Amino acid sequence: MAKIADILATERNRQEADTWNIVHMYKTGQFYTAYDWSAWIISVISYTDAVRMQTKDRHPLQVTRIKLATSDDTFCKVGFPFKSIEKFCPERQDFEGVENDHITFRIPMPQPKDGTEITHDRLRKAVDEWTESHVIKPPKPTEEERKAIKAERSGKNGNTSTNAEAPVTNAPAPTNQGGGLIKQILDYPLTESTPMDNYAFIMRLKQQIASIL
Repeated sequence: MAKIADILATERNRQEADTWNIVHMYKTGQFYTAYDWSAWIISVISYTDAVRMQTKDRHPLQVTRIKLATSDDTFCKVGFPFKSIEKFCPERQDFEGVENDHITFRIPMPQPKDGTEITHDRLRKAVDEWTESHVIKPPKPTEEERKAIKAERSGKNGNTSTNAEAPVTNAPAPTNQGGGLIKQILDYPLTESTPMDNYAFIMRLKQQIASIL
């Protein structure tokens, strides 16, 4: 598969109007994955078409937002098995190009109901706002973090009390600020976090509750 930097360069080089409705999908194992602008087309434009056409078994796709390791830039991606393409992209046009790990096709862009003009800046803003609406997936724990969690579970760190310090992970630390513990629990991205992140979050939550009581 192409490098993420190259994929994002393609996704963000859409100044020409004939590129606005192109979807690029890249093979990753048994799935094909779309990134950034292409992911937005499938998740928003194609999903609207599917609802309108009452496509069977169509549900919102799992969207994953990722932060680049080299900058503060983020992007979203979605994926599904190729055999499901008719379900997730019912309004797609024929493939324009097919390679071993890269396919492209078009999904018609609907005209705004208010009669205004579609522009690149308007679409780019929509993609960026859609991206910002999703929680960033925490990076995978380092080897040191995994060892700390393993030691915590086995009691090898010599402190097995319920108030033992939680292992260091990228899970957000619970706090009683900004709406209270309940809000923090409700906002926690459980399904998008690793088991180790979830474990660390629970440990920190117990510490926070203990400090309040």
